[in-house]
Amino acid sequence: MENRLLPLAHIKTTFGTIDLELYPEEAPNAVGAFIWAAQQELFDQRKISRVVPGFVLQPSYTCFDDPRCDIELNGEFRANNIENDVPFCKGTVAMGGVGMVASGTCFFITLSDEAGQTLDGRFAAFGSVIGGWGTVEKIVNAPLRPVENDMGVAVNEPITPIYLEKVTIETWGRCYPFERL
Repeated sequence: MENRLLPLAHIKTTFGTIDLELYPEEAPNAVGAFIWAAQQELFDQRKISRVVPGFVLQPSYTCFDDPRCDIELNGEFRANNIENDVPFCKGTVAMGGVGMVASGTCFFITLSDEAGQTLDGRFAAFGSVIGGWGTVEKIVNAPLRPVENDMGVAVNEPITPIYLEKVTIETWGRCYPFERL
């Protein structure tokens, strides 16, 4: 990453704060969409709806059932012939999506290096957890229940709802635009 001030995100949850460093040089569209959604308060007061221990923590995989969150982006990853050198490991933050399309609001946090190996090159990695890993662990270790789905993966949600209470962004005065598909 370039030696300059990178944008930061602070995700205040029911259990504490998770701090992210964002990488606009590697995934400008994903970073721009994430920053825009946070600035529009689209993540605020949203229930965490997907926890897969050892794999990912994903606040939502359904655009929060809010049409404003239904943002499609060109996936910034190698399988889509776009170089992205953000290493997929424990703590990597990426956009979900299907095929070559990334979502602009359905982000996830990778929970292990092993999970990162299966995700690398297929999802738009755009940041890393730089603080609050204990909060991530509290969420993942909360009592969970399975959620029925047709996605072919085991999806769980916290039995007692856990929320993204507020997401704030520090851009250091820079603008980060993005392009929808």
